[in-house]
Amino acid sequence: MRVQILGGFLGAGKTTLARELARELRARGERIAIITNDQGRSLVDTELCRESADDLYEITGGCFCCRYPELEAALLAARDAGATVAIAEAVGSCTDLVATVVGPLADRQASFAIEPLAVVVDPWRIHETATIGLGDDVDFLFRKQIEEADVVLLSRADLTPPDVRTMISGWNSDAPVIFVSGATGQGISEWLELSATHRSRPLSIDYDRYATAESLLGWCNGRVQLRAPSGLDPRVSMRKFLAAMATSPVAHVKVTSIDPGGASGAVTRQNGDVQLTGALRAPGASAVRWLVNARVALSPDHLERAVRDAMSRAANGADVIWEELDCFSPGRPNPTHRYATRCATSGDASCCAAFYQREDVRRLLGDSYHPGGIELTLRMMRAVDLRPGAAVLDVACGTGESLRAILAEWPARGIGVDSAAPLVRDARLEMRRGDAHALPCEDASVDVVLCECALSTFVDQRGALREMHRVLRPGGFIAVSDMVLEGEVTESLRDWVHSGTCLERALSSSAYATALRDAGFTIVEQWDASNGLMELLTRIKRNLIGWISAAASGTVTTPLSFDAREVRTTLRDAASAVSDGTIRYAVFIGRRAA
Repeated sequence: MRVQILGGFLGAGKTTLARELARELRARGERIAIITNDQGRSLVDTELCRESADDLYEITGGCFCCRYPELEAALLAARDAGATVAIAEAVGSCTDLVATVVGPLADRQASFAIEPLAVVVDPWRIHETATIGLGDDVDFLFRKQIEEADVVLLSRADLTPPDVRTMISGWNSDAPVIFVSGATGQGISEWLELSATHRSRPLSIDYDRYATAESLLGWCNGRVQLRAPSGLDPRVSMRKFLAAMATSPVAHVKVTSIDPGGASGAVTRQNGDVQLTGALRAPGASAVRWLVNARVALSPDHLERAVRDAMSRAANGADVIWEELDCFSPGRPNPTHRYATRCATSGDASCCAAFYQREDVRRLLGDSYHPGGIELTLRMMRAVDLRPGAAVLDVACGTGESLRAILAEWPARGIGVDSAAPLVRDARLEMRRGDAHALPCEDASVDVVLCECALSTFVDQRGALREMHRVLRPGGFIAVSDMVLEGEVTESLRDWVHSGTCLERALSSSAYATALRDAGFTIVEQWDASNGLMELLTRIKRNLIGWISAAASGTVTTPLSFDAREVRTTLRDAASAVSDGTIRYAVFIGRRAA
């Protein structure tokens, strides 16, 4: 199933575009699922999309990144229902989608083909940003959405918008820009036929500022009835309500009728034009029922008063009955995952492998990518009593440095398996490309399996351990070293843990031992190797200081892809977590029954 994530600011026209995209794809024979998203309930977009999709899902109470498990579950349900394309429209105050949604989906769900991240941009909003501005923090959020786009879709092309491509290129010079219209379908075919080669990297973003930007917008979702026994004109009432709301600092206000044959309306900026679409019921209706969504730069209390006052004026004497009215400001974004690198969307077979291949990461880690380095590798081999002629399989071997060190000490044979392994084959060492969940090895063909700082990165750890058991000869040994999490880390380390690297799926010590036993191994030895982890943190800090000095002198020109100050803070907090035992590094030696 193809998955199209749609991002973009409030009022950009994402929903109209999603409906038109669904219409075009259904005409091409696709089965479409649409997933809508909002911070609150009673979402207008869901009602608008009801006739546009074969399957419709709604995720409320937070953005996709903070409700990631629900998003993944909805996508799986859509796939199982037969959808061939899923369109997931993120709430308009959300950004950092590459790190928190695109990366995790690509890493965790191999059956999904993730399309380039499309960010919908209202050209008039860009013009507003350049002239009067939306406030520094909201402007910051708006720019970040554009920065992470794989493709920028300039909406409302049918209305002769200002040409803002020069401004777009100032924030994102690599993403292609397409003029589109959800009203006429302009640009949809060009978008679908785009062969995008640009894949943006995860943002460098200040989450404090991101949270501040979201909190500046009041959110209001409501369900209302207007009753007038003598009759009212829904067209006039809807237009009056939206015109009254347009006097406020609007991001967007949307209204849609719940009644059959009703219509929808919107206003997307302060003093903007009111847009009405669809058939409106004839004058003389005794009652109408609407859903109302308002996103306005007001406090929740002020926004509620504004919405109530505008509806009272629009009712023109009719009774106003609010069945539901919820006004609030979004809480701080707290993503379930935040990947440090983009995974599997441009040929990366392994998220962790892609992360460690980056130049800045290699410079910071130095020669050894796992705690304890080669010394710990050799100690593990001594623990399994490696014999002459034994076949050692290194799962997730990287470039094969551990195997080369082993073969320098013992007259053994080495086999390395990695998703991006260099293809090497000589008398004693063979490197194979493959997946830990389906090892390219015969049953009972190796004497020792080595897996260093990698089991925690596998999507199906138990399945990978069963594969290792399968290829191991009876009586053979498995040697695993990995990151260990004993309890919850502090808030300051949460982004680091959920970064798509070795801590993303780390287990407790007892859970690793249980997983090994469940795969058929007997634990014969285990020990704590956290001293190597502390040494690694010290080395990263030292290399970071060297990088900063070299950059200042012009010796290196490649910039760090993350904030050096944040790295220093993370290193300090990580060292504290290692000292108190929350984060550890451990070794497990197991044996397959003879």
